Parts: sequence; structure tokens; C-alpha cells
Amino acid sequence: MLDEKRHWLDERRLCTVHIEESPYDCDPYVRRAVCHEKLGYPDLAAGDAYRALLLTDELLDESGEWHELTVEAIESSARKEDRVLVNGATNGLNRNGAMTGDGHSVRTQNEEGSKGVNGKEKEDLWYNVIAEGYARRSYEILARTLSDCGDLKAAYDFTERSLKVFPGHDILKGVQEQIMNKHRQSQLQKDPTWDKSDFNPRTELPENGSAKREIYPWNKHEIDRFSEDSMSFLNAEIMKAAPKCEVRAVELPVLNTQAFYQENQKPATITQLGVFATTEISPNETVLVEPSVLTSSTRLFDPLCDACSSALPMVDRDHPLPCCPDCDDTVFCSEPCLTRAQDLYHPAVCGLLDFDIVANDPSPFAASNALYTLLIARTLAMAETQDIHPLDLPQVKYLWGDFTPPGSPAVRTLPFSFENNIAQPLHLLSKLDRDPFAPEIFGRYDTWVINTLLAKFRGVANAKMNERTGMPEVAGVHWLWSLSNHSCAPNMRWAWEKGGMGLVARGPDDAVRWGEDMNAEGMWKGGIKKGDEVLTHYCDVELGVRQRREWAVGPLGGLCVCERCAWEEREEGRKEGEDGKGVA
Repeated sequence: MLDEKRHWLDERRLCTVHIEESPYDCDPYVRRAVCHEKLGYPDLAAGDAYRALLLTDELLDESGEWHELTVEAIESSARKEDRVLVNGATNGLNRNGAMTGDGHSVRTQNEEGSKGVNGKEKEDLWYNVIAEGYARRSYEILARTLSDCGDLKAAYDFTERSLKVFPGHDILKGVQEQIMNKHRQSQLQKDPTWDKSDFNPRTELPENGSAKREIYPWNKHEIDRFSEDSMSFLNAEIMKAAPKCEVRAVELPVLNTQAFYQENQKPATITQLGVFATTEISPNETVLVEPSVLTSSTRLFDPLCDACSSALPMVDRDHPLPCCPDCDDTVFCSEPCLTRAQDLYHPAVCGLLDFDIVANDPSPFAASNALYTLLIARTLAMAETQDIHPLDLPQVKYLWGDFTPPGSPAVRTLPFSFENNIAQPLHLLSKLDRDPFAPEIFGRYDTWVINTLLAKFRGVANAKMNERTGMPEVAGVHWLWSLSNHSCAPNMRWAWEKGGMGLVARGPDDAVRWGEDMNAEGMWKGGIKKGDEVLTHYCDVELGVRQRREWAVGPLGGLCVCERCAWEEREEGRKEGEDGKGVA
């Protein structure tokens, strides 16, 4: 098993090199998709297959932006040996354009012609046969892998699209039937009386899938956060925002999505970073103030700072708010925010009024995903402005994405959908006028990079809720704040301040009281003692233990097992046991 994994990792590496050398050739994308699927990454396979499908569209469209480049790539590849993956696993084509290994064939160059888009016969260009073969293979992989990820709606959509082009394709018909069976079984498990007679797969299939949340074997951008250099850098930075704190290593429990508390049994641990008080912190004392430009807002026309997403202050004609000198409709709350924007992200999007409009004013059900899409948009702008790989941005590289520890069972905890993880990032690149197939751009924004960014953001991003709807509408990544760990009994409260995030030590009035001594007088004074860990919260601490765990499972990567949750879980179990005895 280990040898097989090494084999496919090596093949993936070779395919990636091929993509970098010939970025407009469909072949290495299809072959790498096979590698990703073999390695257990159907989400990454879907990303590669979609890129291959886009290139087949370019081959078939003589007016396409990359048509000539794709033709040149196919011509170059046609002069080489027949295309075959190692161990006889074909990529679906031989040099003549005939499908191999799946019982289907496409038209050869000897056939007379094909129908054009207007229904008339047209002369077949030699590469049309190859393009259609790759299109079939790409559709197969897309439908199969998206179904595997759980995005059944996108998987079904691709089978519908492909069967319009290739109506006799039995493999795609079979995949479509498997998608429907998968959904049918899921619904019957939830409700044995479920009736499929009025079910519309085009609108009602689920699109919220999941992917692995891990540091990929080929990811060379994750640093040793516990090295002497890293710790020195982090402590130098946190001193600027929180002078009474320092960063230390701390052992935390490994979390999963199943409740597993057992009396006198400690869970496995993992080393993480935490923030500790270097001197006593008084109740209600401000501990940290951290500005950030890695923010997002779904409110299209609300008066918010473009950089920090804080509300704009009241102004008058004599004291206007600072604006970008080249696009004066981009407004900032202060000169420091304008300076940070110009240094870190704005030059890449200056004048692009509709760059991130795609995720503005979403439906309530899509609000959370829209905020993460906008965080990706801001990250792309930062990476392009600073000409740096997004995972090497200082605001990103030290973030922990609640990745599954090496050797642990492969559990899919990263929310995934074709739209959010694949289509939208490519759309954002096009808005930036970046060629997604150019080697440097492809290397920076490959699907695994987007997934890694989303894993990090979902683990640490904080949000402001709309008081009327209760839905999130503003989000931000404050990387120093994110170093503080979660507790459902935090000694800090956090709030968005002008220009950034603020952490304040809780006092006696807002201390989170729990346990057998929750009503003890004089026990809940607040403040933080020297040497104690600074603890924040990733959910509403006023909720019950079950609701808190449901809310926090996304950012934590598993169910919370803090002291308060463990105690309340025991209490709930004890009360349920007593109620059961009473009924009997």
C-alpha cells in the first residue's frame, strides 16, 4: 500500500512537471487527475479535470483566448510517443484520438465531418477528434469525483452537459444513475417514507461536500512553527500588538467529529501554539489590538472600510475620508488603512470595480461560503500585489488549518463544493486578468493551494453577525489573534475595533461561570494571572454544550473537549440517566 502511494506521488510529480512545461496541453491534467484520484483526493482530481475540460473548449473554439496555444501544445505532443500512463493505465486516448480502455471510441480523422453549432456539416480539423476524446474523459472524471466528494448537484450537472454532447456515452449514463442512487439511499436513511416522484435533481441535489483537511505531501510552504526562528519572529510580532503576552508551544487534545469523553481517559494530544500572559492582566484591560487587511464583507453598498471592513466614521466636507488616488470610490476609515491597502493588496485590484462582486449580497444560506470566497479574493490580490505565493504571505503562513495529524484516519472535514473550491477561484483569476494556465499562476493557485487556504481560514476567521438576520456578513483573519486557543470558558472577549481586532480581559460582570462553583461569590473576578494562557472563543459561549460543539466543529476541526464542555457533557449524561430511572 505504501509503495503504491509512493508510486502515484511520483507520477503526480512528473505530471506536474509536464503541466509546467506544456501548460496548454490537456493530457497532463487528465493524467494528474488520475493520480489524485488514486491518492484519495477526488477534490483535486476534479480541479485537474475541469482545467482539462476548459482546454478542450479552447481547442474546439477557434475564437478562444488560448486556442492557438492549445493547438500548438497538441501538435507538439502529437509528435511524441503514444500517450500512456505507467502500469498500462491509459489517459483515455491514443495518438489517433480513439478512446482506449473503456469500450468507447470517438470519430477518427477518416470520418467525413461533424455537426457545427448551427447544425450544419463542417470539416473536421484533426485536433477536434483529440479534443472530444479528452472532453469525454474529463466529464467522466468530473462527474465521478464530484460525486465522491458529495457535491452531487455539480456532478449531476456535468453528466447532463456531457450527455447533450455525447448522448450515447454509457459510462456517463452509469455515473448519473449512481449519483441518483447515492442520493436516494441517503434520503431513505433519513426518512424511510421519502418519495422520489416529485424530486428534481437539477435543483434539489445537495452541493455541500467535503474534502480532506491535511498538509499535502508535496506542500513545501508549511514552515516549522516551533523552530527557534519562528518563535522569535512570532514573539517579536505579538509584542507589537499585545505587549503583555508571548507565544509558547502547548499540548492540545486531538479532536474528531465524534463525542469521545470517557472518565479518567485522556485523549491523544498534538503540539500547537498558544498565547500566555507575561505579567498580570487586569479585568477589562485591553490585551491586543491587531489591524488586518485580510477581511471580507458581503454587504455590497454598506459604508465599510475597504481594508479592515470596519464601519466608516462620520465625515463632513472639510474632513473627507482617505481614498485611493487612482479610484476615488475605494474609501478607507483612516490613513493607516489606506497605507496598508496600497502596500499589501490594492494595486492588484485598483480600478476593478466588479472584482469581488460575485460573492456580494448572497442568500442567507450562502452567506458563510461567500465570506470565505471573498477572503480568497483578498488573498489573491495580496499575493499578486506582493508577487509572492499565497501560502508564504506572513498573514497566512503561520496559520494552522486544523489539519489531520500524520498517521490519523483520513476524515473529510473541509467543506467542499465545485463552485466554491474550483470555479470561483478561477473566475477571480480571470477578473484579475491572470492566465490560470500560465505556469507561475497555476503553481500559485492550484486547487490544493485553495483548499489549504480555506482550511486555514475556516480554522481561524472571525465574523461579525447581522443583528437582524443572525447571519455572518463581515469576516477577517487576524493571524496574531488566531494564535490564542479556544475555550468555552474564555478569559478574554473579542470585538472588532476601528482598523482591526481587539482582545479584552473579561471582568466579574462577563466572566463565563460554569461547574459546581458557578454561583460562588468572589470566585469569578476576571483578569489573567501571569503565566496563564490567554483563551478566546470560536462560538457563542452562552449556548448549551451541544449547540456550542455544533457551531465550533468547523473552526476546531472536531468536537470541543475543553473543561467546561467535558463537565457539562457529564452533567447532561447524569441528568438523562436520572430521568430514565424516574420514568422506569
